[in-house]
Amino acid sequence: MTATRDQVTDRRQEYAFHDDIVYLTETKRGLTRETVEEISAIKGEPDWMLQFRLRSYDHFVRRPMPTWGGDLSRIDFDRIVYYRKPSEREEKSWDDVPEQIKATFEKLGIPEAERKFLAGVGAQYDSEVVYHSVREELSKIGVVFMGTDQALKEYPEIFRQHFGTVVPPEDNKFAALNSAVWSGGSFVYVPKGVEVPLPLQAYFRINGENTGQFERTLVVVDEHAKVHYIEGCTAPIYATDSLHAAVVEVIALPGSQVRYTTIQNWSNDVYNLVTKRAHAHANATVEWIDANTGCLAPDSLVLKNNDVVPIADLNPGEHVYSLNPQFEIERSLVTAKQTNDPAPVFDLVLQNHRRVRATPNHPFLVARKVGRTRRLGWLPLASIVDGDEVAVVGHSPDLGEPRTFERLLPRSGSRNSFRWPTHSSDDLMWLLGFFLGDGYTERGVRVYFAVPEADPAAERVVGLAKTLFDADLKRVGPVVLRANSANWVDWLHANEFSGNAHTKRIAAWVYRLPHAQKRALIDGYIAADGYMREGHRNVSITSANRELLEDVRQLAISAGLNPLKISKWSRVERKPLGKEEKEYTSYFLYFGEGTLDAPVHFVPVATIEYAGEHPTVDIEVEGTANFIANGIFVHNSKLTMKYPSIYLRGENATADIISVAVGGHGQHQDTGAKAIHLAPNTRSRIVSKSVSRDGGRTSYRGQIKVAPGATNAVASVRCDALMLDDQSRSDTYPYIDIQEDDTTLTHEATVGKISADQVFYLMSRGLTENEAQNLIVQGFLEVFTKELPMEYAIEFNRLVKLEMEGSLG
Repeated sequence: MTATRDQVTDRRQEYAFHDDIVYLTETKRGLTRETVEEISAIKGEPDWMLQFRLRSYDHFVRRPMPTWGGDLSRIDFDRIVYYRKPSEREEKSWDDVPEQIKATFEKLGIPEAERKFLAGVGAQYDSEVVYHSVREELSKIGVVFMGTDQALKEYPEIFRQHFGTVVPPEDNKFAALNSAVWSGGSFVYVPKGVEVPLPLQAYFRINGENTGQFERTLVVVDEHAKVHYIEGCTAPIYATDSLHAAVVEVIALPGSQVRYTTIQNWSNDVYNLVTKRAHAHANATVEWIDANTGCLAPDSLVLKNNDVVPIADLNPGEHVYSLNPQFEIERSLVTAKQTNDPAPVFDLVLQNHRRVRATPNHPFLVARKVGRTRRLGWLPLASIVDGDEVAVVGHSPDLGEPRTFERLLPRSGSRNSFRWPTHSSDDLMWLLGFFLGDGYTERGVRVYFAVPEADPAAERVVGLAKTLFDADLKRVGPVVLRANSANWVDWLHANEFSGNAHTKRIAAWVYRLPHAQKRALIDGYIAADGYMREGHRNVSITSANRELLEDVRQLAISAGLNPLKISKWSRVERKPLGKEEKEYTSYFLYFGEGTLDAPVHFVPVATIEYAGEHPTVDIEVEGTANFIANGIFVHNSKLTMKYPSIYLRGENATADIISVAVGGHGQHQDTGAKAIHLAPNTRSRIVSKSVSRDGGRTSYRGQIKVAPGATNAVASVRCDALMLDDQSRSDTYPYIDIQEDDTTLTHEATVGKISADQVFYLMSRGLTENEAQNLIVQGFLEVFTKELPMEYAIEFNRLVKLEMEGSLG
């Protein structure tokens, strides 16, 4: 690879891998009443929990999908696996966790984090908690930290007392879904007066494709106790979507203090739809600290229904070729398109010389060798390394149709007979291919072919001209055939076959033909300008027109052929009778042997090179969320909807919510917060910080409600949005319902861009422009990071930095 590490590498590769796990148990795809009963039976639950699940399922089925937030219409509940069990039981010793699962979490920094700075740690893998541990000294004084399933068995009374009281199944459709199929999550109980000095952390990992993860977290903090709970989440990138629909219930009893922190780095194909709520009783304080982190050159050519179209020309509502989970190519709907300002881009070049220009965060389908096996996953360009192989398209569905030609008005005064073709055919396309290489027109009335008498193709050219056009080609020199036919010239020009050796291009309609007719045109071009070096088996086409050869290469890819590199050769000749020299340049397009018969082939990476800053475009594709650009499979992105809320149920209760969202390319981070004042003398503060870049979108949906009787309530809301380009978007949807006159409320909202003066100042102190912009963004989010333990603040800043890759460099 020629790109340096600091140009290309970011930390996404630490999270984007997936494991080939053989699950002990998993349910069939889709959700039915029987699925719910099966999950409960596998877990051996008491009857009251089964009835709770079935009640929740019934409500989920009845309740319509929400339409007020982001677009959820493409979630396919029938494709999701609702339960996957990766191990036999929850372990308390890290050594007892199955090796393959243990390796996953060790890559993510567990149990290193446990040893260094955690009071306890839990790890969930798909549907089940595989590990929970709490420090012995805390366990001895009654602190409970275990999987929610385990708590149902070991602490049934306290569990049943609080479970489902903060977020009942009837709250919303996804709360009902979680309540029906929940599995895993964390249960935390802190006894009266106990302060947990270090954070407890749970880590949730979606590994399986089309997996639903529905953990249920219940945190109960008794009177005058104190705890800080941190959750982190990741998933590998797949061709199809996964669903994360969690429920978190926090109960802060009188005088307690709870801080709940979330740092998420879900991949772009995870729908993250969660319900998080806390009840704060008298004199209790609940702090919710929440963060969500989570394109191609405009001339990239996308395969569309046997056509090849620049991505900049595609529009929502059209269909493109896409790869489904069975590794079959199908037509999928384009649902959105985004055009972005110039950003740093890189050229990905494969060993078969296919290339595409993309931002560092754009995902590709990659096969990576691990031991004796190869693992597949969608990896950002920045995570692709030497030895990786990238998926390219081979044989795609043949949906092309022959072209129907319009009959032109005959040229007045033309005395020669002429036959007007009605439809394209293999023979016609072969002749037009030959014309691309060695044909031209003159004075609007003559058609020429440069073909030597001894060339085996000469007889076929003459015969097809007569058969297809009733045109008589006569030899007028040892290498020239000519037909006097004004009508033929008009027909060629009307169908975009004109120009000289330096200006010819392939007409757009040719890309929409059946594969056989595309190949016939290429065969004709090879017959005219083809060349095979002695001792070599690869055919090449020679031309002075590089753009024409690029057209031929893309046409060949769409027809399942295997075009390789375009090379350049120049020679200098001295003109006769003088000292002046002239340079002649030729280009050669080489072809690999045969056709690519399978839909997908994997080709090793040759180079990744920085290509400067250029505008970019991306599309969102329904269902599979991928498409084919320049013959290479690429991916696009998904939605987060999350609105943590705190109900202030007791006098002097306090709520503090800090929410940070980074909406990158193709993402919609629809987040917010709610503070519901139900008692006198309560206080709430909501701070929302959002960063939108690369055409991403962030939305804040907030609610402040002061109920009757909640006198002397004080509430403040501040929404700050930073947009890094003109294509990004930020929305604010505040909802304020004050039913008590004795209320103090403030609401502020700001939207801005990075100041050029700030960037200039930092650059004058030795920072690059990208480093300066990254530093400004991290300063903008400082209200969040200063609330984290030092180790987490460092990690969060790394996540923010990698999210900025492709926008800030």
